[in-house]
Amino acid sequence: MADLQPYIPTDSKLWNKQRLIHLYRRLGMGATPQIADQAKNTDPLTYIENLLNGIKTRALPTPPVWAYYSTADYEALNDDDLKFEHRNELFDTILSDMLNDGLRTKMFLFWHNHFVTELSVYDCNKYLWSYYNLLNKYCLGNFKQFVLEMGKNPAMLVYLNGNLNEVGKPNENYARELMELFTMGENNGYTQNDIVEVARSLTGYRCNQYSCNDVTFSSGKFDNKNKTIFGKTGNWGYNDVINLIFTERQNQVAYYICHKLYIYFINHQPDNEFVTELSKLFIQSNWELLPVFKAIFKSDHFFNEEFIGALVKSPIECFIDLARMSGISSENLTERYTTFRYGSANLGMEIFNPINVAGWPGHFDWINENTLTQRWNYCKTIVNTLSNETNREALRQLAINISAPETNNPSAITRALTLHFIGREIDIALHEAAVLYLKGDIPQNYFDDGTWNLNWNEAPFQIANLLVYLVKLPEFQLA
Repeated sequence: MADLQPYIPTDSKLWNKQRLIHLYRRLGMGATPQIADQAKNTDPLTYIENLLNGIKTRALPTPPVWAYYSTADYEALNDDDLKFEHRNELFDTILSDMLNDGLRTKMFLFWHNHFVTELSVYDCNKYLWSYYNLLNKYCLGNFKQFVLEMGKNPAMLVYLNGNLNEVGKPNENYARELMELFTMGENNGYTQNDIVEVARSLTGYRCNQYSCNDVTFSSGKFDNKNKTIFGKTGNWGYNDVINLIFTERQNQVAYYICHKLYIYFINHQPDNEFVTELSKLFIQSNWELLPVFKAIFKSDHFFNEEFIGALVKSPIECFIDLARMSGISSENLTERYTTFRYGSANLGMEIFNPINVAGWPGHFDWINENTLTQRWNYCKTIVNTLSNETNREALRQLAINISAPETNNPSAITRALTLHFIGREIDIALHEAAVLYLKGDIPQNYFDDGTWNLNWNEAPFQIANLLVYLVKLPEFQLA
């Protein structure tokens, strides 16, 4: 059982490299060597406060030139490939953000998997940008306003048929998911009749995926009669529905969202007391998300030992984390965008195309005997990049920096690299095997007499050999 008590470092719960890596893996897409070195020089609560405030105040992504292109605009350019090139530009931007920063992109992924849409369904770049921008705008904003705007977003209107919802022919798809998946949880405070009446209240909004036009409201398609929702009757419209959900069912909304945040950011088995206290804060904060995120990441509970390395990394987290912890610049990883993007897609995580409206289940569902071996192969591809001619000296320097002054001690170097890339120590048998991978084909006498060190020509390849072993450990698949 736990409450929202803030984290204060103690001898048994140090603010150290391990916990900083834990913070960045949950709040972002992993740390970097430079970030990981900051642990001993900061006050954790101030540090986390500044991190979250920085995400909140960060400028929104800059709209590309194609952000508002309609189908007619693309047709006028007479280039059949341009629409897909523009999508690739956005994917490259997102991957660069993940590699260079990673903080807001982790929240983008969370909300993308909450307010699910599928690009393969709406197939319009303008709608894609509108949806992507909205996720970034409200990732730490007001959740009620987030919900209000999401239902009128063109990607969502097409995906869940809101654009077909009109008087006399109500379409229940969005009304159902609004309550079941987006705000309250399945069968949690609403009835089938509420779904029907909510659908009637949401009628009238229109957009066309084939022309990629803007969203409009048609009063002639709005059901302008009384509806009864949660036992309350009135001529409810779109805004009224959102107000009713957040007033008449505020406890359900608060608990459902905080429960989901807990599972994603803390542990797959929720602590009900913590979630309950977080829910109260959510309501008291008038649905502002920033105080809730601060309470999560500044809590003593979040830094419990049992939560470190307790969640299975998503495919893209696995790949980006490995790259970020290497310290190699994103410019020198550009040839591996296909590994990050298409490798993740092959493992079931194609950004902008979750598997269904409920999103990716996550955690244990990411791993099976097929996906695990593919993960190993993609990680090995990344390791090969880290040790290529362009990057190998940076990889060598990383090992020197984190193992100093014992840069000729294979056991100490292995332990330092293991802590750095896995985030915690491994048991002695695995450690001893890891040391052998680092030693490789170098004769033992060079280690015995201290001749060998990380400045040897072979050292970057030895480090890469060790990393190929480490990425196959179960511990590496965990965040």
